[in-house]
Amino acid sequence: MAHHRHNNSHYKLRVAIVGGGIGGLSFAVALRKLCGSHVKIDLYEAAHAFTEVGAGIGVWPRVWHTMEALDLARDLSAIIGDSGDAGEDVEFRQSDYTAKGGSESDVPSCQWTQVAGVRTFHRAEFQAVLSAHLPLEADSTYSAHFRKRLSFYDVLQSHPEAIALNFADGTCATCDLLVGCDGIKSAVRGTLYQSQPTMAEPVWSGCVAYRSLIPREALAKVNPEHPCLFRLMLACGQNRHFVAFPVSHGKMVNVVAMVSTPEEEGIKFQGEWTRESSKEEVLEAYAGWEPLVRQVISCIDKTAVWAINVVPKLPTYVGERVALLGDAAHAMTPHQGSGAGQAIEDGFILASLLADHRTTRDTLPRVLQVYDSIRRPFSQDIERCSRECGWLYEYVLSPADVGISVGPTGDSPADELARRSNAAQQLLLWASETSLMNDKDKALQALDAALAT
Repeated sequence: MAHHRHNNSHYKLRVAIVGGGIGGLSFAVALRKLCGSHVKIDLYEAAHAFTEVGAGIGVWPRVWHTMEALDLARDLSAIIGDSGDAGEDVEFRQSDYTAKGGSESDVPSCQWTQVAGVRTFHRAEFQAVLSAHLPLEADSTYSAHFRKRLSFYDVLQSHPEAIALNFADGTCATCDLLVGCDGIKSAVRGTLYQSQPTMAEPVWSGCVAYRSLIPREALAKVNPEHPCLFRLMLACGQNRHFVAFPVSHGKMVNVVAMVSTPEEEGIKFQGEWTRESSKEEVLEAYAGWEPLVRQVISCIDKTAVWAINVVPKLPTYVGERVALLGDAAHAMTPHQGSGAGQAIEDGFILASLLADHRTTRDTLPRVLQVYDSIRRPFSQDIERCSRECGWLYEYVLSPADVGISVGPTGDSPADELARRSNAAQQLLLWASETSLMNDKDKALQALDAALAT
């Protein structure tokens, strides 16, 4: 198969982005904003157009400040009722209390006040804003290529500084830097770890998620005062938890119903990762739970069930001229609503490093090592926090198990819920009390050290 290397010497780098989800698109936007005409971007998407799977997305203050830096915040604010960094209250409930014989009127509950400034979006609307900041037609610095599924990559023997991309349709292309934004089943990760394939294979988290969107009007007819019409509701119980919150200016309610088998965490999932499901299946899974949960489920029309698989802790996110970003690097559980945000953070840090005037084809391997040193420890720690939050919600781990014991010391269900609520909030402090801009500064300082040797 012939490889053709185009004469693009006036670009300091030719970057190939494989995958056009939120991670790939946000990285492309960041490259264009930060690198200008110095970088040539080719974005390869397997589908016939940019499409996004899933319904809701949470954006924490760390990520929102990135949106501000990339001039995206104004357009994103227009599609939500933006409460600012103060955030909104979250209703936190032990909703299987009734399944254990408790009274509906006594269901333990508490509120997280102004939880970490999370902003919630419909994924498709969020993606549309990202797409609007990229050219509709190819220009001299950006091209999008559809129906291009990567099979594998390799290094050209005739040009060892270049990466050859081999697509399923038999075509190929070259680049100076390949960035894999191709999700949990990443072909880029598969090639990077081809000598150690089991190290990078996804494993099951032990959880499945029923996902759905329901119209506000449908739920309002059942219960016009339902909490999730106005704020996020997080309903907890043994091996289950249920999340519902308004999106699309409150016109829709995003629903995620988790069902877990903790003892099977870490095995290879048997069966289809996604399948169509039914309202009846979800109702059966939440039999006996309090009416607030079952009222939402009763409004579901269409739903699908997803096996939540994760990527194990990788020893590196990079090769010499290859980098992993988002789910390709660190697919995690959704229990902190941070998967998409961590992909955006990856892209911003990598784009900031590539924009530095000292980044060239020659220095690229050292630049990628800096990206790995900054992003891998942080994102893998968020993966841990997300997992622990999920098991706290589902009474699999105790607050003491995660090293956080804050709150009432009593033995009542309400006291136990309060302790779990406090522990989960402690595990989320990173989202509001750390800064991605500080991490960018650390990355540039690390680049100083890496290039000084």
